[in-house]
Amino acid sequence: MVGPVAPPGLHCMTFNVRRPVPHLRSGHPDAWVRRAPAVATLVRSETPHLLAVQEAVPTQVQHLGAALGSRWHPVVTGRGPGGGGEGVGFFVDTERLRVVSERTIALGPDPSRVGARAWGAPFPRIAVVCEFDDLATGVRFAGVATHVDPFSRPAQIRSAELIGRVVRETGLPAVVLADWNAGERSASAGVLAAAGLDDTWVLADPAGRQVPVGTYARYRTPRSGRARIDRVLVRGTPSVGVAVDRVAISVRRPAGIWPSDHLPVHAVLRWEPR
Repeated sequence: MVGPVAPPGLHCMTFNVRRPVPHLRSGHPDAWVRRAPAVATLVRSETPHLLAVQEAVPTQVQHLGAALGSRWHPVVTGRGPGGGGEGVGFFVDTERLRVVSERTIALGPDPSRVGARAWGAPFPRIAVVCEFDDLATGVRFAGVATHVDPFSRPAQIRSAELIGRVVRETGLPAVVLADWNAGERSASAGVLAAAGLDDTWVLADPAGRQVPVGTYARYRTPRSGRARIDRVLVRGTPSVGVAVDRVAISVRRPAGIWPSDHLPVHAVLRWEPR
């Protein structure tokens, strides 16, 4: 557990909450009615300043908002043409961060075509791009939340290229929180690294990180040596650097229940004006 973090530390968390699947018996580990209380307990106790979510349908967005409380502002968009359906985005702690701007882009050749499929992906894919003012440090930074396609390798690589370009064009220090659906040694991870996006797990002081486990655990005991497909990446600028104090992969099971088939990933950052 990371839990509340005092300034200048910025607690960032990415969490694929797993969309509800109908017709499952209530005792099935994947059933939302079983998992919902565990999700609420988890996010309420962690109180991240910036929570990125993936696969969150509107009822789950409402559930997360109720669990976190009115202090957290949702910026979540569905991947459908009208912004409905399965979504990605942020819950923002308004006591620590101010949302300066927000936009949704398609992961495709034309980022304006939200709801369109691209690059061999069977479903539309999107990213939510925000600019935030850190009220504790005065730093303005970009945040990106996304969920990359698991089926098409070209989509993974080209999505990584697009996200790297979007981050670079903001001209701001940035944090990107995602279910990449590809591990830290994948081709798309290499593209992200070439774009200057660094894995917080690598940047963290060894004393501030645990033995890594695979983040797609599927309601089973997590195993070391498996891919970290959920990762938090960061990028500094000539005027603002970034330090990583702590990283963690949550293996918590509130009341003995896995909250999701994915494990949440945490990173505690510090923006460092040069």
